[in-house]
This record gives sequence, C-alpha cells and structure tokens, in this order.
Amino acid sequence: MSRFAQYYAKYKHDAGCYDWEQRQSAFGALFENDESIEFYMGEAETRKVYKHRVYHLNTAPGIIVMRFANDIDIPVERDFEPAMAKDEPSCFVIIDNRDNLRTVAIQKRKKAFSNTRQVAKILSFVIDQQLFKDHCYGFDILPDYYPVDLFKVWERQQEHAQSLRFGVPEMDRDEILRKIEELRSKNRDYFDDSIMGSLLDVLHAQKQAKYKGHYTVMPEQKKAALYVDKSSVFMRNLLTFADAIDEPVELVTNDGGTFRCFIDNDEDNTDKIVSFEFNENFLEMLFKSRKKDGSKIEPEDRLKAEEEVLELMNNMKHEVEDSEEEQAA
Repeated sequence: MSRFAQYYAKYKHDAGCYDWEQRQSAFGALFENDESIEFYMGEAETRKVYKHRVYHLNTAPGIIVMRFANDIDIPVERDFEPAMAKDEPSCFVIIDNRDNLRTVAIQKRKKAFSNTRQVAKILSFVIDQQLFKDHCYGFDILPDYYPVDLFKVWERQQEHAQSLRFGVPEMDRDEILRKIEELRSKNRDYFDDSIMGSLLDVLHAQKQAKYKGHYTVMPEQKKAALYVDKSSVFMRNLLTFADAIDEPVELVTNDGGTFRCFIDNDEDNTDKIVSFEFNENFLEMLFKSRKKDGSKIEPEDRLKAEEEVLELMNNMKHEVEDSEEEQAA
C-alpha cells in the first residue's frame, strides 16, 4: 500500500484570457499522449527533464494516470573506483479532469521525490507556462489540508454524523503510552486513559494476527445521528488514543461524505496534507503487460484496476462549479 497526498488544480483567470470555457479540454490536451508536454525545471545548463508516461482510464477518460520519474545520481563503485550511476525512481500522479473536477493525487514516495510538494511544483510550473502561452490563463496545483479540529467539524455535522473511524498506527505500545502521558498535562476535556491498556492489548493482538484494523464507532440505533459526546469513557479513550498517535479521524456522514480531521488545532498539525492509502499494484497494471509473479495481465485485471482508481478519485473528489471558479479568479 502507498499513500497518496490530495491536491487540487486551480485555473487562474486573466483579463486578456480567451477560451476560458474550454480550459479543461485545453488542459486535457497536454496529456493526450506521452509527447504532448515535457516537464522540466531550470534553463540551459541547469535544465532537468522529468520523464513521464500517461494512461487514460477507458472507463473514465477524464482521469489521467501518470508515471512521473526523477533521474537521480547514486554513488557506486566500478573497478574499485568511486563512480556515479543513474537511477530513475518514479511515483504515480492521478489527475481527475472530469467535468468540474480538479483533483490531483500524488504518491508519497521519497525514493523518487523528497515530498509531494516538489512534484506539484514541477507540474504547476510547466502547465502554467503552457496554458498561459496558448490560452492566456494560469494554472496552479495546491494541497488540500486536513481540517485541523475534529470537534469543529463534528459540531457542524451534528444532524448528519453517522460514524467515526479511528486509524491504527505503526507505533509500538511504549511509544503510544509515552505520548498519552504527555497529553495528561495538557488537560484536554476529553482525556481519559482508564481503559487504554485493554485497548492497546486488542490492537497488539490484531497486529500480531496480521489483520488490517481500525475502530468504527456508530450509534446503537441504526438511523440515529452520532452526536458529540465527551462523557463516554469509551469515546474519551478513543479520542485520547487518536490524539496520541497523531493520526486523523474520519467522520462519515449519512450521505456518504467523509471528513478527515485531527483532534485538536495543534501547531504541528496545520501543514498536513490529506492523504489516502491505495494499492499501487493496480496502477502498475495499467502500464505493464505482466504481474509481479510473471503471469499475464488480462483485460479483466486492467478493468479491475481502473475500477479501483475510479473509486479512489471519487473518494478524493474536489469539485468546483464554473461560476464559483470565475468569481474566485
């Protein structure tokens, strides 16, 4: 599994722009095939080109999957002498260019790029130049941030909140307990560790059995809303746990909406970009003819991969109405 950071595209209206109504089709034309655009940074001697390949989903042609590579010099030894060799690690970028959609998902893969912002910067720089040159309007790729305070979002969604999902971290028990102890002095109004030992025991057993896990909390009555409740011992322990592991909590509404938020508005949480987990093997299937085990990738395998990508992008959906974008320009 890999993590994909969520970004969104923004078109920048200019007084002299034309073809504004065609901005998405003009953008899509830049990814018509591998040769439609060249990504680079720097000029002349410092110019560096980033290779890429594109794949348009057959089931949703407006969704573009891109393999984006970075040439990296790595030190090696040849004939007992220090030397340099070229490596071309890549990451995946998924662009949702369906009508009124602006989502961009960038894989977090430090082997290829130190962070997802670096990829967004390269893409934005080249696309902005090309669209302004051809159509006189600008372009940018910006990160979607987690709402930083779960309680604010939860209170706004009082009538619609259906469930809360608490993630499970890779941290070990001692580290979690140490962080919980640090929270004790902060006097949170929801702090409670009275059943934390039992909670961590269950997590440990789950991890040992190699089960992927999370806690989902729902009201006892099926159609009842999940109101903010800091009096429940169980809920207070889960909130304390989520705060200690520094992972977002998912609030799911009865219309299927998902809000991923941190517990409190701490300064070190304000720059965290929304991310989703996704199996990159599905993306590999779109560019290769064989699986890792050597077996042939069949049409139904590729169709399954496309369905998974489509589901991911529907979950990450960043939608903008035409009138709303023009007013913000």
